[in-house]
Amino acid sequence: MTHAHEGTGQATCREMAEWVSEYVDGELAASLREAIDRHCGDCPPCEAFVRTLARTVELIRARPQEPLSPERLQALSNALRRAADPPRS
Repeated sequence: MTHAHEGTGQATCREMAEWVSEYVDGELAASLREAIDRHCGDCPPCEAFVRTLARTVELIRARPQEPLSPERLQALSNALRRAADPPRS
């Protein structure tokens, strides 16, 4: 998404994409929320993007949280440790 709504005081598609996560989480200042609302009102692709992300977040949050098994926890810990260690030559 690269088009801009020149001279309208609206967020560009790029700006909107940078703020969408905070928008969906309700963490943006009112002025930024309003800018995204105005932008999405005139930009169907961005409106669909925001709607899809919001629904995805809603579905993920609705899933029951299952604790990790000790085996999965150890595998995750090992993977994180490997990712943090620089490769040795």
